[in-house]
Amino acid sequence: MQKQLSSYLKKHSEALVKDVGIEAAAALCGKSKATLGRYYSDDPDHAERFMPIDVVAALETAARFPHVTAALADIRGITLSHDGTRSNAGAG
Repeated sequence: MQKQLSSYLKKHSEALVKDVGIEAAAALCGKSKATLGRYYSDDPDHAERFMPIDVVAALETAARFPHVTAALADIRGITLSHDGTRSNAGAG
C-alpha cells in the first residue's frame, strides 16, 4: 500500500480509538490495547497491519464521528453528510 495512504488511514484509525477511549475501545471490540495500538502504529513492523472492518464498525458505533469511514470516503472523493443521528445503530 502506498505509504502516504497507509499513514492517512492509520491516522484516522488512531483518531477513532482516541474518540472512543482506549480502554472502552478495547472492551468494545475485544482487542487488547496493544493490538489497537498496532493498528495505527507507524512503526515499520506494523506497516501492513490495519484495523479489521468489524472493529471499525464496532468502534464507529460508539464514536462521535465515523473517522475511518470518512477517511475512506475522502480517498474516493466522496463527501459524507453526518448529522449526529444514529438511525442505523444496532443494525446488523
